[in-house]
Amino acid sequence: MRSRGAAMKIVIAALQRLSANGICAQAVVSELVRRGHEVVWVCNHEFESHDRQDGVEFREIDPRWVDVALARHPGRSAAHTAIVAANRFGMLRSLGTWPLVSKGYSRRVTRAVCEACVGADIVVGAYTQIDALIAAHEAKSRNPRLHYIAWFLDSFVGGYGPRFLSAKQLEERGKRWDRELLDNADVVVSMESARCFHMDRCVNEPWFEKMRFLDLPLLDLHRMVDCSDDPGTPKGVKTIVYAGSLPKGIRSPRFFLNVLSCMPEEPLRVVFVGDAANDDLNAAASSDRRIEIRGRLSHGDAVALLRSADFVLTLGNRLDNMTPSKVFELMALRKPILATYPIDDEPSMPYLKRYGDVLLLDERSDASEAATKLRDFLRMSHEPPTVEELEKNFWNNTPSAFCDLIELLGDK
Repeated sequence: MRSRGAAMKIVIAALQRLSANGICAQAVVSELVRRGHEVVWVCNHEFESHDRQDGVEFREIDPRWVDVALARHPGRSAAHTAIVAANRFGMLRSLGTWPLVSKGYSRRVTRAVCEACVGADIVVGAYTQIDALIAAHEAKSRNPRLHYIAWFLDSFVGGYGPRFLSAKQLEERGKRWDRELLDNADVVVSMESARCFHMDRCVNEPWFEKMRFLDLPLLDLHRMVDCSDDPGTPKGVKTIVYAGSLPKGIRSPRFFLNVLSCMPEEPLRVVFVGDAANDDLNAAASSDRRIEIRGRLSHGDAVALLRSADFVLTLGNRLDNMTPSKVFELMALRKPILATYPIDDEPSMPYLKRYGDVLLLDERSDASEAATKLRDFLRMSHEPPTVEELEKNFWNNTPSAFCDLIELLGDK
């Protein structure tokens, strides 16, 4: 029998390691390892290279055929188009069993998770995909002493689904699956953004009393860094740093560059890290000597630049369902944040508003008016938030919050 507070063996079934949900799982896994627990991570075999983490045992499984085929034929080739079309046809055929798409794949996941759970104390099944919950449910069924946490990083009931199913059908289907998969769960964790829906539509479900609401566990308080100056920046010049990709149609620097062009007299150094091929960015840099394009840097070098900045910049997503992982890295720097947003439901907005020391610029607004706001913000005095303040305001966004829940369950 495990003594209270002792190290545990914890199995994490988060199948797509390189996805947004995989990033969340990585944060929790790192914190569990830091606390001395043994962690087994069950995930798909990925075709892109990625770092192995010390202290974590990986159990990789063969993914669905479509994931293998798309990895071998990326881009816009004819083969890629044919694979996507075939997958859509397959999804149509599986409407009757959705969200279970491939029974063969689901069996592989279940076998791997159940094998990993031998001698384990806790299993965590992360949705999406439904196969992780099916596997965790089965592992608990085989070993009632195993603690089972269902972790909904995405909404299932009330969330997205095939467009061929109505919202009512999606809700009914989701509740039916949840009644089966959550009947033996010890805890059901959902995102804070789903609280209202569950309070309104799920209070009579048999698993509702097991619910706990947390949030994206991406603010790592153990990675807080002290502010530092860049000795290469001339005195009186403010440095703004953006670090990240600029995928076409999703995130664009155009509006912010237009704002900069409306304030040519402002002594600035604006550094872009991560994408040297953006046409708007290259055109602006050719005419404005304040703009520097660094292209791709190592993570350490990028962090060093961000640490030396006076202000950090984040450019909003045009997709409202993208996980805003980068914004938590910026908050950990405790710098004033400049943020643009192209849509009202930009996913990082709720977190930025809670952070406080931020200037929000609507990309649909007039650039000259935005320049006035930016100029005023740059000239203000800024006091960095303390670690204690961030902990108070964003506790549910820390890996520690989820890990505390795991340890509390393990001590029962």
